[in-house]
Amino acid sequence: MIGTLTGTIAFVIVVALAVVGERTTRRRKRAFWDRYGSYEGFSSQVDEDKVRSVRGAHGDVAAVKAVREDHPLASLLIAKRYVEEL
Repeated sequence: MIGTLTGTIAFVIVVALAVVGERTTRRRKRAFWDRYGSYEGFSSQVDEDKVRSVRGAHGDVAAVKAVREDHPLASLLIAKRYVEEL
């Protein structure tokens, strides 16, 4: 009985966290598109020289991190795409 109750509570918590995570992702994605309008709008605002410098000195991962630090609305995929296209 207690094991079933504990399992049910754990399931409810996992579902609630998934819902909150999905809402946060959608909100962030919407804010990105509202701010930049497109990927091209985003990429035109990134400091290309800075990202190239970080990439040359510390590698791709650090460059992606630099993009995300300067543009927190950019998802990991968008930042990675930007660095790969340099």
